[in-house]
Amino acid sequence: MRQRTSSCFSSSIAISLLLLLWVVVPVRAQQARPNPTPKRNQVKKEAPKEEVPLYWGTFVGADIYGIGSKLLGGDYLSSEVSVAVNLKNKYIPTLELGYGSSDTWGETGIYYKAQAPYVRIGMDYNTMANKKEKNSFLFVGARYGFTSFTYDVKNAPLTDPIWGDDIVPPLEDGIWGGSIDFNHTGMKATMHWIELVGGIKVQIYKNFNMGWSIRYKFKASASVSENGNPWYVPGFGKFNSSTLGITYSLIYKLPL
Repeated sequence: MRQRTSSCFSSSIAISLLLLLWVVVPVRAQQARPNPTPKRNQVKKEAPKEEVPLYWGTFVGADIYGIGSKLLGGDYLSSEVSVAVNLKNKYIPTLELGYGSSDTWGETGIYYKAQAPYVRIGMDYNTMANKKEKNSFLFVGARYGFTSFTYDVKNAPLTDPIWGDDIVPPLEDGIWGGSIDFNHTGMKATMHWIELVGGIKVQIYKNFNMGWSIRYKFKASASVSENGNPWYVPGFGKFNSSTLGITYSLIYKLPL
């Protein structure tokens, strides 16, 4: 009887072990099996990077600030056109051609006259390029400017009360006394300068834009007559070591 009981107990243990193996082995095999490949429509696709073309467009502009300033009583007139090429929507090489003139009397009774074309060349950087903004620019840049011109400097003429002609009286020498003639015309000068530029450009309608810029200008080199300095330099402004300038332009983007 004891032997039969022992045999039954052994059989129960064997059956229990077989059942345990039957449950555990498939589970461990399922855990060891690699994850199935996701279906094709479940694979997450990365968004393709947007390719920025090298050539982004050409802008042709005309500055109206110089003309408006003269009409409102300014001492000199300037007008210019610009051509700018947008590369990668970041780099904007720019060429500016203009004409400046001045025909005015100074506060000390000295007459100044100058007129000539000028040229500026440089590059701007669009600080909004990373924002993928295509119709607005916030830019900084630099220019190199040059002009070669002639100018007149003389003291104020007086009208002859008898004949009605203009007479240019001599200036009084404040140091040595006496008088000196001061009537110099056709004097030649050249000037080179650098500009630091900052400004904005916005689209107003389709391909039409407008923009303005502020420019800090400082003289690089100048060659003037020994008889007197010019009062005005075309493209630069008043003849100083540095000055500020403003442009306000109407701009058209050429169709691609």
